[in-house]
Amino acid sequence: MPIAGVVILTVSEKTEDILLQLKKIEKVTTYGIHKDNNIIAVFEGETIADLEKINDIVLEKTDGVVGIYPAYVNYEEENDENSVEPAEQK
Repeated sequence: MPIAGVVILTVSEKTEDILLQLKKIEKVTTYGIHKDNNIIAVFEGETIADLEKINDIVLEKTDGVVGIYPAYVNYEEENDENSVEPAEQK
């Protein structure tokens, strides 16, 4: 599952309202405001395309967002119940 830690740069006067709007978006977790106009958040998706969709939704539908800047992107595959782990060699 890919995740992206992002800094969302906002118009200062709208930061609090934007934070409230972001909390309503599925697969977005917010971690507060830094220096008046930077919102710290994590986007989660099943694919990289899902992260791009979240990014587009935030940019297009949230008035006052100036930009979204990734701090990190990570992708970890979750083990399937039916998958077989490689055997250790002795």
